[in-house]
Amino acid sequence: MFEPGLGTYGMSERGSMNSSDSMLRSLFDAIVRKRDLVVHFQPIVCLTSQSIYGYEGLIRGPADTLFHSPAMLFGAATRFGCLAQLDYLCRELVVVQFARLNLSGRLFVNVSPVSILHENFREGKTMEWVKKCGINTSRVVIELTETHPVDDMPLMQKALSYYRDMGFRVALDDLGTGYSGLKLWSEIKPDFVKVDRHFIQGVDESRIKQQFLGNIIATATAMGCKIITEGVETEGEYATLRKLGVGLVQGYYFSRPKLVPPSEIPGTLFRSDVRSDEESDSPSVNILLRPAISIDAATKVLTVGEMFTETPDVESMVVVHDGEVLGMVLKKEFMNMYASLYGKELYGKEPVLKFMNRNVLQVERSLSLEEVSYRLTTSLDLYTGEFILLDGCELAGKARLVDLLYAITRLKVNRARHANPLTLLPGNVPIHKQLQKLFRQRNPVTICYFDLDNFKPFNDLFGFSTGDEVIMLVADLLKNTIDVKKNFVGHIGGDDFVVVFKEDRWQEKVHDILQQFDARISDYYNGRMVDEKLIITDRQGKFCSYDRMGLSVGAVVIKDPEGLEHIDLSEEAAIAKHHAKCRQGSFLYTHQPLPEKQIAE
Repeated sequence: MFEPGLGTYGMSERGSMNSSDSMLRSLFDAIVRKRDLVVHFQPIVCLTSQSIYGYEGLIRGPADTLFHSPAMLFGAATRFGCLAQLDYLCRELVVVQFARLNLSGRLFVNVSPVSILHENFREGKTMEWVKKCGINTSRVVIELTETHPVDDMPLMQKALSYYRDMGFRVALDDLGTGYSGLKLWSEIKPDFVKVDRHFIQGVDESRIKQQFLGNIIATATAMGCKIITEGVETEGEYATLRKLGVGLVQGYYFSRPKLVPPSEIPGTLFRSDVRSDEESDSPSVNILLRPAISIDAATKVLTVGEMFTETPDVESMVVVHDGEVLGMVLKKEFMNMYASLYGKELYGKEPVLKFMNRNVLQVERSLSLEEVSYRLTTSLDLYTGEFILLDGCELAGKARLVDLLYAITRLKVNRARHANPLTLLPGNVPIHKQLQKLFRQRNPVTICYFDLDNFKPFNDLFGFSTGDEVIMLVADLLKNTIDVKKNFVGHIGGDDFVVVFKEDRWQEKVHDILQQFDARISDYYNGRMVDEKLIITDRQGKFCSYDRMGLSVGAVVIKDPEGLEHIDLSEEAAIAKHHAKCRQGSFLYTHQPLPEKQIAE
C-alpha cells in the first residue's frame, strides 16, 4: 500500500536533476545499498473465527529521514527508475523477517506489477527466499499493488500463472483506487481482493458505501475469491462490515503495523452477539451439513483418481492446505480429464491443485438459508450443485443445492401458514414465539404496539376495501422505515401491529412513522372531512362526528431484563397502548415495567 510521487522533491520539469535531486538520489541509493529498511507487520483478522488469518508485510525507510514514508520511498524509486530493484529488496526483507518472528498464518507480500513486467524480471527469486526461510508457498500471498497502468495484460497473466504454479496465491490491493482495478480483477481472477480504506471509513453511516460493499461481496462470491477490507478504525465500521458479511478485515481497530505484531487479537474487540437460529425465524444452513472428504492440495492426480474409482458414490472432494479451503474437485470434471487418452500418463504426477474448481461457494455454517440462497442465485459462473460450509476459516462440511431449495420451500410454506393474509407480515404464532425468545436472550429491547384510532367509523363509511388500503399503509410504513433484519415486525390482526426493536434509535423510527402517517392519511377521506371531523349517521340515524384517524403507539421499554421474568409482555404492551390512545391524534407513550423487587417495595 503505497503511492507514487515525490511532491516538490522530484526532478525538475525538464527531467534533469538539480543539486537537491542529486542529494535525494544519493540518499536513496545509500538506503538500498545498505538495505536500511524496516519491516512492519499488520494482522489480517478473520471475523468468523475471531483469530489472525495472516499478516501484511509493510516497509518503512530510515526514521527521521524523508524516505521513512512509504509513499516518498516508492515515489523516489519510481522517479529514479529503481522500482523493480526496491521491490525485490522489500520482498526479501519481508519474507526473512516473517520467518524470523515465526509468525503464524499467511504472509501477504506487496509486489508491484512494474517489477513483474520489468525486462529484468528474475523468475524464482521469491521462491528462493521462501524456501530458504522454510515457509510453505501455500502460506504466501502475492499482493499486487497497482500504482501504474498495466498495459501488457497477457504478460501479467503469464507471470501470475507462474506464481500460482509454484503454489503462491494472489491478491489485488486497493480495489477502487487503481488505474483499472475492476478490469484487472476480471482478467487475473485473484484469490483475494482488498477493498481500499476510502470505502471503509464511515461505512457505518453511509448507505452508499454499504451498497458498494454489498455489490463487491456479491461479485467476489461469483468469482470465487475472498474480500479483505482495509482501514477499519472504529467499532462501528467493524460491526457494519461484520453484518454485511465481510470475513477478513485489516486496520487500526485491531492493530497498527508493528515491528513485532500481536499473535492474537483480544476477545473484547469482537462483538458477542453472534447470530444464532433463535435470533431469526430462518434456520441456519448448518441443518444441511453433510460430511466432506478433504484432500491436500499437493495430493497427486493419480491418487485422487483411485479414490474416485474406489468410492463411486462420492461426487466431489474439498481441496485444503494448511487448514484452509481452496476449492473443490468435481468428479465429473476430473474424470473427463483423468479417463481421457493418456490422461493418467500426462497428469498422474501433477498436484490436484491444478485441476480443482475454485468457483465454488464457501459460506459460514451460521448463515441463514435465505442468505445462502441469495448468494447462490445472484452469482455468475459459480458451480451450484454443492457448496462448502465453514466453521470460522476451517472446513465443516458441504451441502447440496437440492437440499437448500427443499428447505427454503418448507420455510416459505410455514411462513405463509402463519402470516397475515393481507399484509403477509408474521401473524400471532410467530409473534408469540418472538416474545418468548426475549427473556431467554436477556437483551434490552423495546416492544411497540401500533393501533389505529377512529378506524371503525372510517371502515363503516368507506368500506372494507378502502379500510384494507389504510391497514396496508401502516404495514408499508413499518416495513419501509424499520430494518427488519435487526428488528421484528408483526401483524396481530385488524389494525393492530407489533414491533420488537433491538436497536437504540427506536424512538426516532417511531416518530418518523407517525409523521409519515399524519401526512398521508387525509388522502384516504376523499374530501369527506368537515372541519377536521368525519360526520356519519349511526344505526339510529343520529349524526356522529369523529376525529381524523391517528396512530397510537404504546412502547414497553425493557432496559434490564434481569428481575422481569414475572411480567406479561402482551399485558404491559396493552397498558402502554391504552395510555397512548387516551391522547388525541398520533401519539407515542413510553412505559417501563418495574422489576419485582421494586413492586414489592
